[in-house]
Amino acid sequence: MPITSHVDRSKDLTTFKLTGVLSFDMAYPVIKAFYAGDPTRHVLWDLTETTDVQLTSEEVFDLVRFKPRYEGKRAPGKTAFVAQKDVLFGLSRMFEIQSSIQDAPYAIMVFRSLYEAYQWLCE
Repeated sequence: MPITSHVDRSKDLTTFKLTGVLSFDMAYPVIKAFYAGDPTRHVLWDLTETTDVQLTSEEVFDLVRFKPRYEGKRAPGKTAFVAQKDVLFGLSRMFEIQSSIQDAPYAIMVFRSLYEAYQWLCE
């Protein structure tokens, strides 16, 4: 399965791990289901095993625009992306910047290491 998830209720954290090719058609239903359920305050997107990206800039913006529709459904928290490959890091940074412009109700940061992301999420 390209996206797996794990919920740690003690940390109020959902971790999504992506393997293989990242595409809009794969990510969008996962994000939609997350917000339709009982979303945790904190989210970690682990892109360390993602092999390729098939996302356009417009699709990244569509994902950014999707989140504010569920404002209030998720308590204020943090979202971290971990991307070691430059293209994934760049797309994640684009998401971070656009979310800031759209006034996302939670902090978003992009990291190159899982350790740094966990440290930030748990502080």
